[in-house]
Amino acid sequence: MDLTGLLGPSRPLPVQVRPVGGESTGSFVRRLGRANGLNLASFLERVGQGEASQDPEQVEKYPQYTEMKMNVAGRTYLSVLSGLEVGLLQWALPSLADDLLLPGRGPAMWQWPWEAEGGHLVPWCTLCGHRRQVGERVWLMSADGWQLCGRHLRWTDDSRSTDPEAVSVAALPECVAAHQGRLRLQSRFKAAGDELFADACQVMYRWWRYAPDTLVWVQRAWAAGLEARSARAVPLVVFPEAVKLAWLMLRFEQAGLRTPQDRGRWLVRVQHQADLWDVDFAAGKAALLQWLERHSSPAATDGEATMAGRRWLPLAERHNRIASRAGSLEQRSCMPAA
Repeated sequence: MDLTGLLGPSRPLPVQVRPVGGESTGSFVRRLGRANGLNLASFLERVGQGEASQDPEQVEKYPQYTEMKMNVAGRTYLSVLSGLEVGLLQWALPSLADDLLLPGRGPAMWQWPWEAEGGHLVPWCTLCGHRRQVGERVWLMSADGWQLCGRHLRWTDDSRSTDPEAVSVAALPECVAAHQGRLRLQSRFKAAGDELFADACQVMYRWWRYAPDTLVWVQRAWAAGLEARSARAVPLVVFPEAVKLAWLMLRFEQAGLRTPQDRGRWLVRVQHQADLWDVDFAAGKAALLQWLERHSSPAATDGEATMAGRRWLPLAERHNRIASRAGSLEQRSCMPAA
């Protein structure tokens, strides 16, 4: 009987692996195990106790479908085996944050929930992997269901499809520009930028659902090699409009003017933009009205939060009651999932 899982490891494994920033815990432990000649089922015996399939081949597939969760002791075991400080593991592997650990201070435990919680498992760009001399597939724990690599102009998502495994956006300069615009939004406005982008995405997904044959979206899907009406295509084809809408939402929040007349003027501004985008405004109006309703009252602020600065912007009160500051794209929005 192997007592390692009960007594805990005493030294690092012979071959060490560096985590990728944002990597899922499950992806990292599988890579660490493989580097040392261990399949995932065998490696799990070294980081505590839990329940998994009796079929090692099925266990090997876990990291692409769900995220591994650990308690404090399990994280300590992983720190020893990987030869990395707990703080470095937490920085690289988001699911090892204190508030995401399994409860309890008892013996080392791990779980593989039915679905990943608080985000999506998205493949890391393989060209980035080659550049870092990582030869196998890495799964990121992403708040979004997709990632755009600005270096290699590749879009990966949580569809787990290999046809194609990654989508080139080299023929879609507007998507590359949107990626840069989103990064500016996040850099300048932090949590508020993240949440408004999440709101804009939910609005645009509903917009697409009512007008999926919009020419600009169909053409983008074709340029990316995707079926125009496929669920996989939606986040990519509406990405440029989602980023632009997020900036328009930001301006509405910054202005702080929320009377019916102010909201009407903002809608006219969005309609003008929709005309420039060649997108039917009527198809998205209901979602836009719902967003305005949820942003109709200013945020309740304390004495220290009286000004909306460049890096801190208090969003509407009802938005704050519904949206989460962390988690998946859907959780960070005050809008219902499309």
